[in-house]
Amino acid sequence: MSKARAGSKPKPTKKAAAKATKVGRKTTSKAAAKRPGDEPALAPNAPEMPEVRSARTEPPPAADASLVKKWAERGAALLRELAAHGAEDHEYRVDLKDGRFVWLDPRGRVSAEARARALCSYAPTTSSLTMAWADPLLRAASVRPVERLPTERDDVDEEEAWGVAIAAAEASGAEWLYRVAAPHSWYFLALSDLSFQPISASFTPGSPAGLVLLELEASRRAIRSGAEPAVVVRERLARVGSALLHEAEYAYRSTDWVSRLARTGKRLEKLAGKVPVPSFESVAKGASSSEWLSPDLAGSLDEALGLLVDEWRLFA
Repeated sequence: MSKARAGSKPKPTKKAAAKATKVGRKTTSKAAAKRPGDEPALAPNAPEMPEVRSARTEPPPAADASLVKKWAERGAALLRELAAHGAEDHEYRVDLKDGRFVWLDPRGRVSAEARARALCSYAPTTSSLTMAWADPLLRAASVRPVERLPTERDDVDEEEAWGVAIAAAEASGAEWLYRVAAPHSWYFLALSDLSFQPISASFTPGSPAGLVLLELEASRRAIRSGAEPAVVVRERLARVGSALLHEAEYAYRSTDWVSRLARTGKRLEKLAGKVPVPSFESVAKGASSSEWLSPDLAGSLDEALGLLVDEWRLFA
């Protein structure tokens, strides 16, 4: 939902590739280096012990280094294609209902388009990942299920999320992998059939109800779980509200969704304002302030978000 540039590279793929070769480079450099007066090394130093992580019963399949490199090269090729047609800095828009991904020039006309299907969604704040075919709001726009991939995970970091998305893209026959960032979620899409001769030069965004509901329900789950400190909840609500206001002014500015998006955005910002955040002055004076939401405030926020969810479900 948030505005982003189409030319962004999938940084985690580089990170993953760099991480995969880190030990090899470090070992070689140690073997070659010696201090004055030392005897030549007869054998390279032993590599450091890998980081120990807690075992998982069903770890998400990780893309190996060669697969990460392959998809990083595809991402670079996509950027070159866009640059060759002057579209590397154009905004993008997605309509998953119609399976359409477009780049828009400064005049709002379509400069390039591709077919889009959903792979998975990832929430960095909760480390949870859900495959699109298991998500009720993304299922209709999903790729076919990949049996070897777990449908849901709740202990995934950002690099692993990229790995799962790459594995899903590879299995589904995608040509390109694209990440769409919303206020508190990432959506990984499989793109194909890139064209610089769009069927239609204009783009009318579809209903925002699906993505709005995803953000509202994610915020509601975070509040109900009690796992996020008050300041994080406040930031979450404020960011989602700001994003909806931006969408009303930009992507949906000439549609019937403007007033509804703006009203919901303002409501979320007001809810964020109800979450108290201690000032430096109050902390210095020793004022007591809980790091977590009080039960009464959590209940009030949950009820308010529930009303918004009910309203938007009418349009889903």
